[in-house]
Amino acid sequence: MKNTITQKHKTGNSLLPEDLKTYYENILASIQDGVIVVSNECIIITFNPAIEEMSGISSSYARGRSLQSVFSDEPRLIELTIKTISTGTVYSDSDFQIFRRGDKKVFPVSLIISPLSDERGDMKGAILVVRDMTRAKELEESLRKADRFASLGLLAAGMAHEIKNPLGGLRGAAQLLNEEIKNERYREYTQVIIKEADRVNSIVEDLFTLSNPRPPELRVINIHEILESILLLEKKALRKSNIEVVQIYDPSLPAVMVDEGQITQVFLNIIKNAVESMSAGGELTIITRIFYDYIIIKDGGKSQSKMVLVEVKDTGEGFQEDIINHLFTPFFSTKSKGIGLGLAISHKIVEEHGGMIKVLNRTNGKGATLQVFLPIASKWKA
Repeated sequence: MKNTITQKHKTGNSLLPEDLKTYYENILASIQDGVIVVSNECIIITFNPAIEEMSGISSSYARGRSLQSVFSDEPRLIELTIKTISTGTVYSDSDFQIFRRGDKKVFPVSLIISPLSDERGDMKGAILVVRDMTRAKELEESLRKADRFASLGLLAAGMAHEIKNPLGGLRGAAQLLNEEIKNERYREYTQVIIKEADRVNSIVEDLFTLSNPRPPELRVINIHEILESILLLEKKALRKSNIEVVQIYDPSLPAVMVDEGQITQVFLNIIKNAVESMSAGGELTIITRIFYDYIIIKDGGKSQSKMVLVEVKDTGEGFQEDIINHLFTPFFSTKSKGIGLGLAISHKIVEEHGGMIKVLNRTNGKGATLQVFLPIASKWKA
C-alpha cells in the first residue's frame, strides 16, 4: 500500500503539505535570480530573497499587496505582467532596468514573465524572473574598452613614430640657435621652443606607453608602502590646497603582486587628479580592504577571487554621469589644459596586472571615488 499524505495546511494562497511547502521555499531562497509570483489579480504571492536585495523591498511588505502598489514606479513591469496574464504570452527583455529603493539607483536586469497555470491549463497568474545584469554589463563595457584601446593603440603608435623623429630635429635646431644667438630677447624664444618640444616629447612617450606598454615586472609589494610614498611626495600640494588626508587601512591586508613603478604611476595620477578636483580644499580619503566578490572569466567559465581594493575618495565636484564611461578613453579630459592620457594609461597598466579600475560618483552628489582592484600575491591566496 502506498503511503499518502492526507493532512494539508492552508497557508496564504498555497495548499501544500507543510514539509513540501518548506522545501519549495528553500529552493526559492537559494535561487540567485529574483522570483515574483502574482495571482490573476496581480496580488504578490511569492517574493524571494534575491528580488528583495535587488529592489530594496522586503518580502513581508510585498506579499499580499498588488504589483501596482509595490512597483508603482515601474509601469512597464506592470504592463507586461498584465499582458502575460491576459494573453498567456511569455515576455522577455534582456535590457530592462529596476529602480532600487535603498540607494535610489537604477541597475540593469534581464526580465522574463511567464504565465502560471494549473494542471488543467487554467490561468492562475504569472511568474516574473529577474536576473541582475550588472556584472555582465561591466564585462561588456570592459570588452568595448579593450577594443577601443586596441584600435587607438595602433593609431597612437603610428602617430608617436611619425612625430618623434621630426620633433628631435626641431629641438636640436632650437638648441643650436640658442647657443649661437647672443641677443637675450631672441634666446627667450628659442628656450620656449625647446621647452614646448620637451612637452610634446613627453606626450609622445605617453603614447608609446599606451600603445606598447612595458610588461610589468611583478614582485611582492605592500600596497600601503606605495601609498605612503605618494602621499609624502604630494605633501606640499596637499597642504597648499588645504586638503585633509584620511587613511583607513586594513592592517591585515595581504601583499599584492605588482610592478612597483607602474602601480606608483597609477596611484600618483589618481591622487593628483583628486587633489586638483578640490581647488577650494576638502578631504582626501584612502581606504584599503579585501574585496571578496571579484569575478574572473576565463576559458568560458567564471570564478570568484579575492582582490585587494584601494579606494581614493575626494570631496570635489564629481563627474557628470554622461562622461564617466569616457574617463579612460585616450585624449578625453575634463580639465581645460588636460591631455587625457593619465587615466587611460592607468587603466591600461591595471588591466596588464589582471586588475580593474572603476569610477563612482558619491551618493550626495559631491566628490568621486576611484576603485583599484589588484591581485593578491599567490602565497597569500587562500
